[in-house]
Amino acid sequence: MARERYDVIVVGAGVVGSALAMALAERRLSTLVIDVDLSGRLSSSEKNAGGVRATWWQPVNIALCRASIAYYQSVAREVGFRQKGYLWLYDAETWPKALDHVELQRSLKHPIETLSAREVHARVPEIDRLEGIAGATFSPEDGLINSNLLKNHYRERSRALGAEYLDGVYIYAIRAERDADARLECWHADRPLSDAVLMRMMAQDGPGDAETGHLLNLRAGAIAITGGAWSANVLKLLDLPSFSEPIRRQICVVDNRETNFAAYGMIVDTSGVYFHNEGPHILAGYSPPEEPPGYHFQYDGEQFFQNEIWPRMYARMSCCERMRHVTGWAGLYSVTPDRSAIIGCAAPRVYEAHGFSGRGVMQSYGAAKALAGLIADGRYPESLDASALSRERFADDRLVREELHI
Repeated sequence: MARERYDVIVVGAGVVGSALAMALAERRLSTLVIDVDLSGRLSSSEKNAGGVRATWWQPVNIALCRASIAYYQSVAREVGFRQKGYLWLYDAETWPKALDHVELQRSLKHPIETLSAREVHARVPEIDRLEGIAGATFSPEDGLINSNLLKNHYRERSRALGAEYLDGVYIYAIRAERDADARLECWHADRPLSDAVLMRMMAQDGPGDAETGHLLNLRAGAIAITGGAWSANVLKLLDLPSFSEPIRRQICVVDNRETNFAAYGMIVDTSGVYFHNEGPHILAGYSPPEEPPGYHFQYDGEQFFQNEIWPRMYARMSCCERMRHVTGWAGLYSVTPDRSAIIGCAAPRVYEAHGFSGRGVMQSYGAAKALAGLIADGRYPESLDASALSRERFADDRLVREELHI
């Protein structure tokens, strides 16, 4: 049962919301996290490639990722963090841009090497078709993480510090004023929800008359919206634009009997396909530029593998000739116009951290520490100033354009 009032109610219990709960609880703020599906069956936190990198082109994105990586190092075994690096291959058009940002990355204490095509082959002999590679970067402190373990780590730590979580909660009204507590009017499910019901609810159609539940009123000194691709559902209750769109991203799990990539971290090809070893298999993804926005959950399976993944990997590595599709999934990125997150104060007593454009796991710890400081102290911590990511940047033409995306 929820208590009558909290210091902060966090709306959205994915990896960012759970990280924020931990950061707020560390500051001794009474915190409640609510979600329509605490298990995260459709959550972007559960349906990603598990990459963690600070190899970006904007200082604020590098800083938030570096802070997160430092924390993941400290709990590496608990969250499955493996620092095997990112190898990023560039073509003739993107290589000069990458070189332009190397000194910035190094100035922010992000170690990064530059490689020629021949040096790429020497480091990863499986990459034996070098056509189109103008150069590459390798960032040894980047790596791979188990996103589910990370989310549960945040939850366990936050609960130990007093944070509470409430499942099956759908918000249908919010009142937030400068001089009074924020009030949330919610519907609380009486029983677990099916996948079909969740899809309907999370596509903005509401709980539906057929579902049994009861009304629930909550009150807090502040609310924080961390709903990822579903943050727009909450923001519209406050008449606030979300500035982001849900975009489907598909990932394939494939079997390759010719080789094993366990010695390497994430590899990103010039074609945009990215892949890494995943147990006995290879996990590979690609983001088609023509993918339309929307709450699309269908995985296209073998067809997606044959059309998008296999041709690109085989064109780069002859050892991929006999790759075969095993399984896969589709998840959602919450993508903003400049491909950077929205973090800050959205309205009186309303804070937000969403629109990470595929960077939620990578930045979850740093973003949560930053926003917790803003909520608790009225300002960002000196080392984690996320003011560049406020929603005001869209009106003021101060976009934080991040081009290095997959």
